[in-house]
Order: sequence, then structure tokens, then C-alpha cells
Amino acid sequence: VGPKEALATAEIAGGRFTWAGRAPSERVFACEAQIRAHADPVPARAEITENEIVVTPDTAFDGVAPGQTAVIYDGSRVLGQFTIDRTVSAVPVDA
Repeated sequence: VGPKEALATAEIAGGRFTWAGRAPSERVFACEAQIRAHADPVPARAEITENEIVVTPDTAFDGVAPGQTAVIYDGSRVLGQFTIDRTVSAVPVDA
């Protein structure tokens, strides 16, 4: 329970990802990310690490939860997808 603003998500990441064709040649690259089937993709930056892909949107996502699927694009081309394992809030929460 908390304010609606606390749903803002600054980063999503997942270890279970697949590529639609060849994997990107860069470890860090610009992309668009979509977290809901009927949502528009948003500009983001993706980083491929040894164990996961980390996506940071230019503008915070709203209400993302682990278990959702994220799709990453280069324009209209699907690059790949991953299951979201963790999220990072865009709003500091007092403990």
C-alpha cells in the first residue's frame, strides 16, 4: 500500500531472455521497451551482462511486476524478449 507515484519503475531486469535472430553486437545499446501487449514501446537503454539484461527507460515505467514479459525493439524490429525478474523503483521509499 502506498501512493500511485511509488509504482514508477526506473529499471527492469531479467535473466531469461531470447533474441529474435542474432543478439545485439554491443553490450550497451539504445532500444525501445514494451512491458504490456497494448502499450506503446518507450525509448530505453539496454545492457547485457553475464547473467541478465537490464533495461533503463528514458521515462519511468508505470506499475511493473516480476513475472511480466518485456519486449525490446530497434524501431519496428523485435530484438528479443525477457521475463522480468526484478525491478528498481524510481521513487525512494522510506523504510
